[in-house]
Amino acid sequence: MPGPAGPAESAPAVPASLAVPVVVDTIEGVGREPEGVVVAPDNRTVYVADQGARRVFFIDASSRKVTALEVPITPRFMALSEDGGRLYVSMFENDYSANGMALIDTAKRSVVMSVTTGPRPFEPGVAPDGRVWLPIHNGARVEIYDGGTLAKLSQISVPPNPHWVDFAPDGSRAYTSDHESNRVSVIDTKSEKVLSNIPVGRSPHSVAVTPDGATVVVTNYDVNTVETYDTKTLKLTKRYRVGKLPQAVIVSADGVHAYVVNEGSDTVSVLNLIEKQVTATVRVGDSPRVIAVSPDGRRLYVTAGRDGAVTVLKAAEQ
Repeated sequence: MPGPAGPAESAPAVPASLAVPVVVDTIEGVGREPEGVVVAPDNRTVYVADQGARRVFFIDASSRKVTALEVPITPRFMALSEDGGRLYVSMFENDYSANGMALIDTAKRSVVMSVTTGPRPFEPGVAPDGRVWLPIHNGARVEIYDGGTLAKLSQISVPPNPHWVDFAPDGSRAYTSDHESNRVSVIDTKSEKVLSNIPVGRSPHSVAVTPDGATVVVTNYDVNTVETYDTKTLKLTKRYRVGKLPQAVIVSADGVHAYVVNEGSDTVSVLNLIEKQVTATVRVGDSPRVIAVSPDGRRLYVTAGRDGAVTVLKAAEQ
């Protein structure tokens, strides 16, 4: 018989992120041109989209064993359901003759279904309510899908052309980087109305919201900068100079650091969001594309497009 109820169990402590992440491994044999990457909630599996072929790779984080699954269209970017059971993969061919999103059962490692989407779907995002938001680059809109059935629920027009989407922790707001318009759109997720289109630097490629929801981080691809904005005032708080062609950004589990993939410099820039300075520039693989942080905050995974590999970095002390 259970004893008397005590205080709720506290969540595991988030480790302090490193100002200078350290490369600890390179996992090879991950396709012809790896792009999107995400990590399972239990930190044990890394998923990679190979845009050089119609394959999604599963990497065992401990053994480094790599296995592949065929998908119907060339995969580009990915997102996971909160429980890690469903992997959503955006797909399109180079000539845009086929565009879609696949749903993969991660336990069975099989494609459950795929649906046709608007032209050139980019980085999907799973909202806290489980819906999948899919930026449609060539359609100047975000399409919203049911996370279980992939039934299309609605769509929202944004300035041309959205690449990335991320959410406030409470799910009340979504932010999209609108590459050709030099804007970040702020969307009320309940009403699905665009509240604001913030002018940002040139060619915003990706966005990431800090765990406290106070800051949105934006990479400006064509001017080699990263900017941070206050999510309440929507005002610029800092502009950082980083490497060439900053493509992707993610924030550490403790919210202190942002990690920026510089595709044109083969580096990752590390930004201290508290002290507002660049703390490190770390060399990674050839033509890095996308970065993921393990949910426990201890590892970073960076796809190297020209190496067919994933660079692994220690992001926090054990």
